[in-house]
Amino acid sequence: ACSGNTMSFLNAEEPSACDLVTDFGINVLWHPSLGLELGENVKVMMEKCLSGEIPLDIFVFEGSVINAPNGTGEWNRFCGRPMKDWVADLSAKAQFVVAIGDCATWGGIPAAYGNPTGAMSVMDYLGKEYRSALGLPVVNVPGCSPVGDNFTETVFAVLLFLPIMG
Repeated sequence: ACSGNTMSFLNAEEPSACDLVTDFGINVLWHPSLGLELGENVKVMMEKCLSGEIPLDIFVFEGSVINAPNGTGEWNRFCGRPMKDWVADLSAKAQFVVAIGDCATWGGIPAAYGNPTGAMSVMDYLGKEYRSALGLPVVNVPGCSPVGDNFTETVFAVLLFLPIMG
């Protein structure tokens, strides 16, 4: 099943998701609903991003960063390790980091007081001093789910600042 954020992305019109791929050359490496890679192939691809073998221009994260139990992040694992570790490592390599949706931008409902998950936003998890490889803070696209055009327009604006596009 596709999340609301995926569906809003696919419903974007100006530019559309297809425009980003066909007209602007975006290569969507992986998405849980849209990605073609599965299992070990996803892990290998992520590791290639971390090693620099695959350049990571824009890292988009959807959802809250889960920090429980006891700061380990073990309640949300992905490709053999806590998702929060992937977020930290991929954010360190990315030219830009985009947090999409309320959960990624401010923690959303999962970050409400008393929630045992330790959920937090990408900015809160990475810290106020975080800067991408191009020296920028996290780019937030709020909404539950965000308007698709807001997301695609943000990605397009980011593309204008990438050295390969400039």
